[in-house]
Amino acid sequence: MLDKAIPAGLKIWLAFLACFIILGYPVIPSIFFGLIGAIAGGMITAWWQTLGGIPEPPQEASPGTLQKLGTQLRRRTSGLALPRFRSPRLRDQATRTRR
Repeated sequence: MLDKAIPAGLKIWLAFLACFIILGYPVIPSIFFGLIGAIAGGMITAWWQTLGGIPEPPQEASPGTLQKLGTQLRRRTSGLALPRFRSPRLRDQATRTRR
């Protein structure tokens, strides 16, 4: 929603800022009033452009797709010669249970 609100808010802020300065307001209040108008206008514009209704449920992956992905991952990692690292605590527990 911010991707719609920020560009519109900046345009509205510049328009409000220019109008207040043309009307003879000092710069600081013009910036402040323009900011208030930009926040309100940006929120209204984002709300107006956002589609309503019930959102569609996300599509679930089929089991076949997940199985294919799992086999591909197993093939890729099986060829890698990676050392197995264990934490010292697990190493100590493993030596205690062997004795």
